[in-house]
Amino acid sequence: MSLLTTESETRQATHRVGSRDVAITAVVAVALHLPALIRKTALNSDEATMATVARMMSNGARLYSGTVDRKPPGAFLVYRLLEPIFGMWSLTAARWVALAAIVAAAWILALEARRRWTHVVPLAVALLFVVAFAALPAEDSSAVGFELLAILPMVAAFVLGARGRVLLAGVALGVATLFKQPMLLGALPLTAQCLGLTAPWTRRVALLVLSGAACAATIVLGLAPFGLHNALSWFAGSGDNYLGGTRLSMVAIITLEQIGSIVALTGGLIVLATVAWVKRRPPLDLTVWVISSVVAASIGFRFVLHYFNQLLPALVLMAAPALVSFAVVRRPWPRFAAVWIAGASAFSMFTLLAADSFHTLPNVDNVARAVAERTKPGDKVFVWGQVPEIYWLSQRDPATRYPHVGFITGITPKRPGVPAYQLSTPSSAETLLSDLAANHPALIIDAAIQRVRGGDRYPMATSPIAAFVKNGYCVVDVIDEISLLAPCKP
Repeated sequence: MSLLTTESETRQATHRVGSRDVAITAVVAVALHLPALIRKTALNSDEATMATVARMMSNGARLYSGTVDRKPPGAFLVYRLLEPIFGMWSLTAARWVALAAIVAAAWILALEARRRWTHVVPLAVALLFVVAFAALPAEDSSAVGFELLAILPMVAAFVLGARGRVLLAGVALGVATLFKQPMLLGALPLTAQCLGLTAPWTRRVALLVLSGAACAATIVLGLAPFGLHNALSWFAGSGDNYLGGTRLSMVAIITLEQIGSIVALTGGLIVLATVAWVKRRPPLDLTVWVISSVVAASIGFRFVLHYFNQLLPALVLMAAPALVSFAVVRRPWPRFAAVWIAGASAFSMFTLLAADSFHTLPNVDNVARAVAERTKPGDKVFVWGQVPEIYWLSQRDPATRYPHVGFITGITPKRPGVPAYQLSTPSSAETLLSDLAANHPALIIDAAIQRVRGGDRYPMATSPIAAFVKNGYCVVDVIDEISLLAPCKP
């Protein structure tokens, strides 16, 4: 029992978990994300990309050939299921689905905390969980991301492994990996759990091998419907230059900026975890989970804030032993942590209420409206510029397999100063030109301007498609500095 526990607090913490506790957690979660849950437009370019890919799939494109992305299929399938039902409200519907998954994960983890430490208040753990997922800026916490959708199966994998259900844990880990590849590092705490079983060593090793096989089989089965060769190639990043452009000085600056930001936003959790374990050694599987989550978030040395969503469940469970009652906040350090967490949540809410100003969200509503008016349903268009929102808002599919131009330009987050095209996907320019020649876009939209995510770094005039555009397209309109080009009339 925790050194923080008093007898009265222990009695208070032994109440049964009921539907009222779950309802309280759900209400708090909705309140923390409400502006996003009624917002129709994207909170970042990833949401628009996922929705665009899903609509291309619904129109007959096959993932990893007719439309491509480096990410696993899970998130695209979620949008694919929602789009026929909710249409242009699919982004909003996906946020509700993601939030429901977060609440479910919160209670799975809360009940695991109660199993490990009987003095813990499960409602407090569940509330800390949903608050933790409202501590990052809006584009990292309220937008539906690949990591966010992977949280529920990831938490399920850890809890199943902790309870000795290691084969089911392997399956759950495979499902998590089908949403985001770094989730595969959850194999490390699962390994610790398998080897820590009270069984002969031969059985422990056999269960470890079987759980790994279950994970691998789940991933293969999830990729197989999309053509195993192409799917595995994109899933594994074959030929990708993701780590290119890495310089020690740049990585050091990005590391300091991003790690400083994540510590500032999750410092309350770190303080609570320290309070819980300052005089004790945490369980091995939990320690490995924290470390592996940090490593997973650091892959690629970009340290984008939403990558750290996968760390939050482990931090919450690490902090759980401090949550002996809600009265714990009367003590100095827990009170300090609570104020810190509240401040981070208030900051996140501010970024959500002022999302269009705080985040890099270009206003392309007028452009998308003009694209829809100048084309007809079924027409395909092409946007030169990192703004997949135009595809989504205009309800027109890309005239290429690429849902955004990042594959061609190589412009990627947290790589400042890297010239355009240095990190391009191999053969992407040739593939793009082949797609455009085959699909004859009804419009080409030149959105490579500074206000659209720094698009002036790769102007269309010097792009790989410059000759294609010059030889067949003429400007027909300019809206908010963005040019619309249609096939030239004879």
